[in-house]
Amino acid sequence: MEHLTLNPLYAEAFKQQMLKQHWLISHQDAGQNHFVGWGYEICWKRDDSLVVLRYADKQGVASAFLELTPSILPEMLKLLKLLDE
Repeated sequence: MEHLTLNPLYAEAFKQQMLKQHWLISHQDAGQNHFVGWGYEICWKRDDSLVVLRYADKQGVASAFLELTPSILPEMLKLLKLLDE
């Protein structure tokens, strides 16, 4: 799996782009995180590819990470570049 850091401010926009790109949510979970924050995890699948978004907010400090199948790294890098524009 490849790992990418995502600007947490882009997490919602990333979720919307995944929907527009016809990725299907295969799993999602959210809840309290380490007693002082909250977070969520969303898994998308398309064909044999997988993308996982992990988002956490601990006392107002947010972080977001992506795990993905190596073969779709170029596609995800393009998508992330769109979010930067």
